Amino acid sequence: MAVKTLQMILYGLKMVVDNYPETIRRVIIINAPIYFSWLYAAVKPVLPDTIIRKVRIFGTDGWKDCLLQFIDAEYLPAYLGGEKADPDGNPLCETFIHRGSVIPKSYYMLKRGKKLSLEPDVDKLTVLPRSKEEITFFVKEENSYIEWEFETKNRDIDFSLLFREKSFGDFESVVLIPQQRIDCHETERGCFKCEKVGNYSMVFDNSFSWIHSKEIYYKAGIQSPRYNNIFDTM
Repeated sequence: MAVKTLQMILYGLKMVVDNYPETIRRVIIINAPIYFSWLYAAVKPVLPDTIIRKVRIFGTDGWKDCLLQFIDAEYLPAYLGGEKADPDGNPLCETFIHRGSVIPKSYYMLKRGKKLSLEPDVDKLTVLPRSKEEITFFVKEENSYIEWEFETKNRDIDFSLLFREKSFGDFESVVLIPQQRIDCHETERGCFKCEKVGNYSMVFDNSFSWIHSKEIYYKAGIQSPRYNNIFDTM
């Protein structure tokens, strides 16, 4: 659980820092278990300085003084070491801090949104552990569009889009969409404008998994600028 939590925090922080620089001034994690700090220390050498400077992780001690360095006591809730309280004196400040609670089962979305695998014209692809698979289209006309939608039966998969002018010889692939981890909970949809004639490859990469195969359900094709299907699957 700690690994997933740390991964989620760092991924979210990196996304905000990359796309909305200086929006986050500081991230302070308090009451973290000791192994959480160990995990952070292990990944810290590969993190950019922009993230390292913003993150502070504390166990049970030391965090109150740190919070007061950045937040005036009159605005910091009493249960966090400040002076702010509810009108009735409640130090938890429940009148303006809305805490999480149990999510009603009526809001559960697990498997509910996965409908692509039930469609009759969908294709299925199995990606073995420590391997990857490519689905390649040859685009015959400039400014066509490659469109796709896919979902995994369970677990995540890495996805990227590559371009090669020729399907043979020493032509290197050009990365059009960098590899990114796709969550398994919802159907992924995308579109890319193909400005050149050549081979466009959707890559499903399962190299990070040592044990689990991934089942991919997908629909993909090339749409011409005149909205006529002109694709050939290699």
